Amino acid sequence: MTEPIADHDDTAKPPGRPARSWAAFTRFRRTRPFWGGAWLAFGGWVILSLTLAPMQVTLAAGVGGMSGYVLGGSMMLFAFFSWFAPSQRHLAGLLGVIFAVASLVLSNLGGFGVGMICGVIGGGMIFAWGPKPEHPKLRRMFRRTAQGQV
Repeated sequence: MTEPIADHDDTAKPPGRPARSWAAFTRFRRTRPFWGGAWLAFGGWVILSLTLAPMQVTLAAGVGGMSGYVLGGSMMLFAFFSWFAPSQRHLAGLLGVIFAVASLVLSNLGGFGVGMICGVIGGGMIFAWGPKPEHPKLRRMFRRTAQGQV
């Protein structure tokens, strides 16, 4: 007589650390305005990196020298703020767009246009993002599994 074939393999190993890390990153990315924050951070980095100069030169230039640091750093800060406090995404997106547009006048034509355009796109994506609505059937299913009723 032959043994019945099992539906699953009992010797299967649980997923390794890279798989768990990737799953955690995917969960993080799907519950936040990730791509908008990435665009806004990149735009801020472009504006910030084009204004790098020795501190004496920056201070001697006055507002024109410091504005690149302030605007680019603030845009990057708003991007991280939208990732780690997604409930405040409207404020972060709006201020990101305002700072990106202000960089056109105050900082090397907004990173020669690249930083400003990336910042406006990212800020708009952050402002427009909304959390995925929860499906009622899934909510009932998870409630039953938590109570032990499958």
